Amino acid sequence: MKDVVSAIGYRRLPTRARRWAPWPIARTALALALRKRASKFALMACAFVVFLHGTTIIGQVFVGRMLEQERSGDLTGAIVASTISQAIGQVHATLSTFLGVQLHATAVLLGVVAAGLIAEDRRTRAFELYFSRPLRPIDYVIGKGLVALLVPTVTIVVPFVLLLLFAIGIAPDSLAGELWPLLLPGLLGACACALLLATTILGASAVGERGRTVGVAYVLGLATIGAFADGMADNGSPWAGYFGPLRDVQTVVDALLQAGSPGLFSMLDVRASTNDSAWLSALALLMMMALGAGAVWYRMRKELRG
Repeated sequence: MKDVVSAIGYRRLPTRARRWAPWPIARTALALALRKRASKFALMACAFVVFLHGTTIIGQVFVGRMLEQERSGDLTGAIVASTISQAIGQVHATLSTFLGVQLHATAVLLGVVAAGLIAEDRRTRAFELYFSRPLRPIDYVIGKGLVALLVPTVTIVVPFVLLLLFAIGIAPDSLAGELWPLLLPGLLGACACALLLATTILGASAVGERGRTVGVAYVLGLATIGAFADGMADNGSPWAGYFGPLRDVQTVVDALLQAGSPGLFSMLDVRASTNDSAWLSALALLMMMALGAGAVWYRMRKELRG
């Protein structure tokens, strides 16, 4: 009978590969978010930060080569070389500054792209639609988390690795030998920045009910908390500095990258201030990540229970 049915033109339908459930959620959310004009402007700001630090690294490397020749000359040339080196800073510090500054720019981008990931589903009551299908809550969280993690990965982790490899490629052998061991610690710091932004924006989205409101509150909240931490720390309360996420990030990445003089960036006042202990700053960052993940867990538990 099977042969007869096949002979008159019927064939078995090919079995379709089962799709990974979180991917359509992430792809749709990312496509909708990137259509906004504000997200394009925020991406341009992130690209400008990469360009600025890449140009600075080029200048530091080539000036460093000329200064090596000056140091081998008379005493006056060595003093001038040392002064210029302090003014332009070191490649280590530029890479560390990049992570801190790009964290600011990516936070604005996430405020546009990812603020409504969970908040808009709450506002439109989309949870009933999601979970009326055979979709597990963990798949939903992974799908939303992919968007929140993919954006800082593209804007922070990937550019950092490219900048470091670029600096190693054009640097003289002595400087390249100093930069190679910083690849893994720097990558760890960049991934920590991405995880911090992803967990906190998801937590804020889980608490709010409207994407635009969450995005504005997220960016203003980071700025306000950072200003409060800086003000308290500068006024004789150094413990308050650990409440500032941007300050904690700059402290940790400075320690990982063995950053020296920031040079021009300290003059331009674009670097965040740092705390005394990198270990306490790392602990503070872990607590912030846990708070963001806890807010998502609480929201999913509450919505599923009805």
